[in-house]
Amino acid sequence: MTIINTWTKEFSYFPNIKHINHGKTQTMTIFQTLATDKIRLLVNNQYGKIPLEIKSIQIVVNGKYSDVTMNNHNSFSIAAKQKMWSDWLPIQLSSNSTFDIEIRSFNHSIHTLGSTISTELADSDNYIDGDNHFFYGVSAVQSNTDELVNKVAFFGDSLTNQGRFTSPLAKLLANENTVTANYGISGNRLLHKGNSTSKWSSSFGPAGIDRFEKMIDEFQPNTVILLEGTNDLMLPGTGTPTSELPTVDEMVAGYKTIVQYCHKNNIELICLTIPPFQGAILDGHDAWSSEKENLRIKINDFILSLTNTVDLATFVCDDSQKKLAKEFDCGDHAHFSDDGGKSIARFLENSLNGEYINY
Repeated sequence: MTIINTWTKEFSYFPNIKHINHGKTQTMTIFQTLATDKIRLLVNNQYGKIPLEIKSIQIVVNGKYSDVTMNNHNSFSIAAKQKMWSDWLPIQLSSNSTFDIEIRSFNHSIHTLGSTISTELADSDNYIDGDNHFFYGVSAVQSNTDELVNKVAFFGDSLTNQGRFTSPLAKLLANENTVTANYGISGNRLLHKGNSTSKWSSSFGPAGIDRFEKMIDEFQPNTVILLEGTNDLMLPGTGTPTSELPTVDEMVAGYKTIVQYCHKNNIELICLTIPPFQGAILDGHDAWSSEKENLRIKINDFILSLTNTVDLATFVCDDSQKKLAKEFDCGDHAHFSDDGGKSIARFLENSLNGEYINY
């Protein structure tokens, strides 16, 4: 038997969201990749300043409710700055199915949250801001399986976090006996932690190079698909100090740190080139400049020199090679559309199977 995370979502710190739990009940719907006869849940209060008080958590499958316990208690507390696995729950779940998690909590405001736009792998009836769904409590599902499974971690920023390409790709990979984890954080940068006048700055998280090893320890992936670096270029000058715009050498050193982590842990690293973002506006500021575009081109040249790179930027750009093509652009000129994300997922699946990958 093998114990494996069948759903994982990186949480971040959202002090600006004040009223996520006014109803005191949250229902999540989770996509279950593998058949299993028992699961447990990771209950997360990683950024909380007070305990997360759980009245109850129940798993709902086909209208049948099952209680999740912690140390054999239905009601429990997760201390500030902590996350804990629940007790194992015997339950029969089919592969490529869904189940609901109903959480009742006493807390009025919770700031340790996950977020997504795509609801293919996880949905929630709680707080929504624009296209983003926010949820609290459960950040991973662990399953018991007798299958030999490959593990792929998606690591990056909002392009990864939103799920527009990672979620459909995860479902495609599920047919190949592969589970995935989403370690994307919106606003995240490879080299610097969040540092902006934006109200979302605290949620941008630590630098990618500083959180990468934690991801390896937690998920122990066989493969990492890395799409990180867009915000290192976009954010400076848009509420983030212009002095934090990196040089090519600094970005290269950052990528080499990731390469070394993967080499040390026998992990296959697949880097995706940084997509274009001309036309993007952040907090009223133009996020693009010719200087940033020149940096992007030179950084992508380095990424293309690495083994197992996929040239995502060329796939999604328009004829100018500076903008996202219309079919991939959600409208803000930086993020992917739903249909574009699905096309990217198919492209990446083919790439992983050796069709387009750069060897």
